[in-house]
Amino acid sequence: MDLKRAGLYIHFPFCRAKCPYCHFTSVPIEGRLIERWQTGLANEAAQSASEDYRVDTLYIGGGTPSLLGPDEMFRTRETLRANFRLDLAEFTLEANPDVRDEAFLQGWKDAGVSRLSVGVQSFDDRVLKILGRGYTVRQAEEFLDLARKAGFGTISLDLMIGVPTEKRSSLRTTLGRVREIGPDHVSLYILENVEGLPFESVVRDHPMDEDAAADAYELMRDGLEEAGLRRYEISNFAREGGECLHNLKYWHYESFLGLGPSACSHMGAMRWCNKPGLEAWASALAGGGGGDCREEVRPLPPEESVREALIFGLRLVRGISLGGFTERFGVDVMERFGREVGDLVEEGLILVEGDVLRIPDDKFLLSNQVFRRFV
Repeated sequence: MDLKRAGLYIHFPFCRAKCPYCHFTSVPIEGRLIERWQTGLANEAAQSASEDYRVDTLYIGGGTPSLLGPDEMFRTRETLRANFRLDLAEFTLEANPDVRDEAFLQGWKDAGVSRLSVGVQSFDDRVLKILGRGYTVRQAEEFLDLARKAGFGTISLDLMIGVPTEKRSSLRTTLGRVREIGPDHVSLYILENVEGLPFESVVRDHPMDEDAAADAYELMRDGLEEAGLRRYEISNFAREGGECLHNLKYWHYESFLGLGPSACSHMGAMRWCNKPGLEAWASALAGGGGGDCREEVRPLPPEESVREALIFGLRLVRGISLGGFTERFGVDVMERFGREVGDLVEEGLILVEGDVLRIPDDKFLLSNQVFRRFV
């Protein structure tokens, strides 16, 4: 039997200290709370178990899941193995580069982690301090050296631009370090959406210039591609074969299941998100009585799925295959959205090249203008 494929996302909701610009669900780490999370995860996994699909990508994010020691990582893996058909082509763990214990890295690898996504953010100590990161550039480099020696197959770096008081010299320093380290993948994010967060006061005192952020993006894009990291999505760059298979599921509009507080899922024609608070999520699952930890559960109407699939596909540099889209969704894009596509072509914001619909390489920073036409 040829089973359907799905990705599995696990949310680890703990940090040593919350970064002032972060809006993801997390709380300070405590031993008793990790036990509460592990119990809730086991209950939700048992409740979500299915023989209808096989899990080929696993991504543990947070929070700071690199706080999971070898025993906890092994326990997490066994919980998942007991409830899902794991046939993993990729197992990603998000990691902060402040881990000093080689046993942690070896424990992660022994548990099957094949890919580390390391939240370095910058290789300039001044920028790290502004962002409230709890490590230095030297410590980050030492961690990455340990990760390579431990034999992880793929190492990805998260980098951030558009930071208040950012200088072009710091971007060039970061690019130089990237060339020396030689990661397989880089995610490049512009700092934004800090309303209501502690970092809002920093931005208020040092307003971010949108044009400067755009210039920083172009500088980093060119430097990363010169270093052999090809952009394949708006914010993501990879060497050949180094693309993130799990995140490609999102952009290809494929099924994924999320476990843990605040985790979201898209399975077939259904979407839902879990309760965001650890206690609310865990309490709903307590006792194994089939309690529902989900909220915002809703079916996806075909028209909404078509529009979303089109938007997600256009995030990819290669765009979408018009013929493939018709075969999958039964919709002719040029027939259904001919007026919108025509206007965007006239404005230079989209290209139709034979069977391919895509955003021009130099217009990705204007992609939201494209996406709004299909909402």
